[in-house]
Amino acid sequence: MNSSLFLITAAVLVVAAGGCKPGKTETKSSAPPAKVITENDLASIVLTPQAEQRLGIVTAPVTMQKVGRTRTLGGELLLPLGRNAGASNATQAPGKSIYSLLPAMTPTELVRVAEMQVDADGKIAAARVQLEAAKIALARAESLIANKSGTQRAVDEARAQAQLAEATLQTAREHRALLGAPLFDAVREDVLWVRVPVYAGDLEQIDRAAPAGVNSLGSGTNKLQRAARPVPVPFSSAAAPATVDLFYELDNADGKLRPGQKVTVALPLQGEAESLVVPKAAVLHDIHGGAWVYENTAPHTFTRRRIEVRYVKDTGAVLARGPKAGTKVVTDGAAELFGTEFGIGK
Repeated sequence: MNSSLFLITAAVLVVAAGGCKPGKTETKSSAPPAKVITENDLASIVLTPQAEQRLGIVTAPVTMQKVGRTRTLGGELLLPLGRNAGASNATQAPGKSIYSLLPAMTPTELVRVAEMQVDADGKIAAARVQLEAAKIALARAESLIANKSGTQRAVDEARAQAQLAEATLQTAREHRALLGAPLFDAVREDVLWVRVPVYAGDLEQIDRAAPAGVNSLGSGTNKLQRAARPVPVPFSSAAAPATVDLFYELDNADGKLRPGQKVTVALPLQGEAESLVVPKAAVLHDIHGGAWVYENTAPHTFTRRRIEVRYVKDTGAVLARGPKAGTKVVTDGAAELFGTEFGIGK
């Protein structure tokens, strides 16, 4: 009985082993569970010569150029007070100081300063009238004593009053000079100043004679920066953060910028450095803000490459990362390739 049970069990095991063989062979022939597809495989476009001609494809090489180094910091727009006609090298009008700087103030504070300036102007006018009256009294006293009908005491008192009026007028003028240029005369829509706090330890690295680039917050790297001229004013600093304020002046003819607005400022640094530069027309931006170019990798073949734009200047886009120098990238027709790749081109 035991031997029969042993034979039955062995037969079952043989049948089970034989039944597993097909499954083993099927596992070897099945496809891998995952396939890695690179970004380059997804972004290559092969055109026919006719399609390339129809899209108007033109390429230009990536170049390595010496460009000025910059450091981007935050800044704040101010009212251009104490300046004559908004020019950085303009001659100052009498009674106006180039150092009359006011921070970005609230409307209430602006009105308070304007009231102080009006009050100081009124004191100057009153002191001028008092001086004229004192001079007239002095002249009358001198005339009387010349006609033998006055006294020397009256002349001395009139002369003292005239000198006191002159001193009062001079004091009023000096007090008014401390308040700077007339506030509401200085508020111009076409010129603004930019205040940039800079760490004191980095001050020597900045080329303070060169213009800076200004952009509003949130502007993309493909937007051309506004040029801002340096303003030669004394340093103003804050003791706690150990920063020094630099001032720049920029044109605002379009009226898009407002006093108190926060901006980004690309400060020029001493010296130059080599960097990759591509034509501005070659740079494309996707909906997520990513920057790309189309590289001509083979005849009639174009591959989309990711780049990182530092900033844009007149001659092209300066890259922090991108194709090596000499690589041909598409300038004319880049947008058409972008549309062709995602199914919206012609």
